[in-house]
Amino acid sequence: MPIQKSQAILLRRQNLRETSLILTFYTKDFGKIKGIVRGVRGPHAQYGGSCLEIFAHDEMVCYERKRSEYYTVSQCDLLEFFFPIRESLERLAYATYMIELLDSVTNLADKNVEVFELLLNSLKLLSGESSPKRVTRIFEIKLLHQLGLMPELGHCANCANAIQAKGSFSLRAGGLLCEACIASDKEALSIMPGTVRFIEHIRSSSFEKVARVKVSAAVGKELEYILRKFLDYHIERHLKTLEFIKEIEE
Repeated sequence: MPIQKSQAILLRRQNLRETSLILTFYTKDFGKIKGIVRGVRGPHAQYGGSCLEIFAHDEMVCYERKRSEYYTVSQCDLLEFFFPIRESLERLAYATYMIELLDSVTNLADKNVEVFELLLNSLKLLSGESSPKRVTRIFEIKLLHQLGLMPELGHCANCANAIQAKGSFSLRAGGLLCEACIASDKEALSIMPGTVRFIEHIRSSSFEKVARVKVSAAVGKELEYILRKFLDYHIERHLKTLEFIKEIEE
C-alpha cells in the first residue's frame, strides 16, 4: 500500500502487547484514523516520547494494512506539544474534554479539514491567556456547526416559523420553539436572547474573530448549561472528562 503523510493530533492511546501502541489520530488529510505503532515501549524502544502524548500535534507517516481498519505508523515527528496546557490542571482538563468530545462525534475515515483546523486552533488558543471555558464553548459551537449538528436557532424547530420574540430551547426538537409551540415540549429550557445571539455570532464568524470575543457572566453560564444539556441528549455517551472538570472547579 502507498505510504501516506499527514499532520495529526493524537486523540487516544492504548497499550498493545509489551512494546506497541494503538493510537487514534485526527488527521488533516484522512480524518480520524487508528494506527498501530510498534517498538515504542519498553527499554529497547526505537522512538516515542512527546509525539505520542495525548493532543500532541504531529506529522505522521503511515500506510494502510490490507483488510484492517488500522494503519501502520512508521514515523511520527512532533510539531507542537502545547506545554502551557500541560502545565495547568484546568487547561489540561478542558483540552482533554475537547478531544474526547471530538472522538465521540466523529467516525473513522471521515475527512474534514475544517474540524482538524478547529481543534488545532483551539489548542493553540488554550495555550495562551484565553479563558479555558470560553475556548471550549467556541470549540463546541464550531464543532456542532461543522459536523451539521447545530441546533436550529433562526426558526422554530417544530413548525419552522420565525421566532418573533423570546423562544424556549427544546432538546427533543433540536432548537428553539416559538411561543405557539412551547406547549409541545414541557421540558423546554428557558434561554436568553443574548445567549442565542452569542451562539449565532460564534457559528457565523471566523475563528480569528471569535477568538477575541467577550461574553457576560450570565450568558456564559447559561451557554455552558444549554450546550451541556444539548450534547448529553444527542451524543448519548458519557464523557469522563466532565466529572474531572467538575471536581477541579468545586
